[in-house]
Amino acid sequence: MENFIVSARKYRPLTFTTVVGQSSITTTLINAIKNKQLAQAFLFCGPRGVGKTTCARILAKIINCEHPTENLEACNVCPSCVSFNTSSSFNIFELDAASNNSVDDIRNLVDQVRIPPQIGKYKVYIIDEVHMLSSQAFNAFLKTLEEPPAYAKFILATTEKHKIIPTILSRCQVIRFSAYQCGRYF
Repeated sequence: MENFIVSARKYRPLTFTTVVGQSSITTTLINAIKNKQLAQAFLFCGPRGVGKTTCARILAKIINCEHPTENLEACNVCPSCVSFNTSSSFNIFELDAASNNSVDDIRNLVDQVRIPPQIGKYKVYIIDEVHMLSSQAFNAFLKTLEEPPAYAKFILATTEKHKIIPTILSRCQVIRFSAYQCGRYF
């Protein structure tokens, strides 16, 4: 019997051009990469299922790709792309804050931030469901978000922006994902 893979993961877009319903966001991110004006931290917010985590993963892969195409798509042959495609990248970390929301989980992440990337330009930290972090965890994360190393990029994703503390919000470029454009109504 084959391993079961949820369809949302099996058919997850792998490039910005294949993301459906978020063209203004993907264009904004592509232009930021082209113009070398990437924020240190992003907050992707919007309803569930609209592409927040997908866009975070695509962004992380592209900014570490050694040979991106003219359309800013990952080459899929450089060591960074290969390690990302095999889920063995040491430069891209995903943390599910719904189940890893303690101050110790964030302290471990902060310790990892101190180590520069081995391959590629950036270490990218994707924190999904960031609104689930405890207040102590938010406070432990704040110092790193205020003064991150140049090689660290943070992408926070949430369905509940109002639960993010203002000091975190003020240090992020907020990108609002729309459900209407995806053909979903919430």
